[in-house]
Amino acid sequence: MMQMKKLISTLTFGLIAALSPVLGEESLGDFLTHHISNSHEWHPLPFLPVLHLPTGWMIGGIDVSPSQHVLLMLLAGALLILMFAFASRRKNGAPVSRFGHALEALVIYVRDEVVEPNLGKKETPKWMPFFLTIFFFFLTLNLISLVPGISAVTGNVNFTAAMATLIFIVYNVAGMRHNGPVHYVANIFPKGVPWPIMIIIIPIEIMGLITKAFALCVRLFANMTAGHILLLSLTGLIIVFKTAWVALGFLPMTLFIYLIEVLVAFLQAYIFTLLSALFVGMAIHQEH
Repeated sequence: MMQMKKLISTLTFGLIAALSPVLGEESLGDFLTHHISNSHEWHPLPFLPVLHLPTGWMIGGIDVSPSQHVLLMLLAGALLILMFAFASRRKNGAPVSRFGHALEALVIYVRDEVVEPNLGKKETPKWMPFFLTIFFFFLTLNLISLVPGISAVTGNVNFTAAMATLIFIVYNVAGMRHNGPVHYVANIFPKGVPWPIMIIIIPIEIMGLITKAFALCVRLFANMTAGHILLLSLTGLIIVFKTAWVALGFLPMTLFIYLIEVLVAFLQAYIFTLLSALFVGMAIHQEH
């Protein structure tokens, strides 16, 4: 028991010594805000130097300077290119590596369980690259954010709002191209309804279109942010209390929440892709 307590004390104060420079004189709230917000400074770990990203890049009065989250999005894109370049190697029509088999299983799952049920067999081949890009891009960003010292890009409401706006444009444009602009807009509203009631229904249906994109934005942002706040809160409390017994209680709980976050990383990528495919399918196949 004494050896266990000594080990926990050593690990705890090692963690405190490593993370206290990050916390400094900040409150726990400031500590959380610093680690979940986007900025032009990136301090991955206490023993690594701060990376100062360039600022002042203006285009048309808009600041387009690369921030920490922009850098992580570029990193995710580069990782995806490398992973699929490695996984795409095949022999006798089959992947040559276990990693290739794993990615192929995910691709088949997205095709058979997400895209095809919502868009139909005829439309699936045309839409697979789009939805696979969404799924793997979000999944990579979610998993990267679980690395200590890296904030969640998918927990940034600006990012989720931009992606939700993209999906909003995509499913409306897809509906117009497939059904014709006039026919698509006309089918948004129910037929055979008296005009006095239509005055009420028209704004409701328009709000329904916007609400779909809003739900995509808030769902991803809230779930990813909540998980990281919980993990950082548990870690921050260990630093605040600075006792081995607090670590004894919080470290196993933190590890358990961390494992749940791995599941959430896959789940949120799946849900965003599923809802996007559902909205595109509803826009294309209005008759259903």
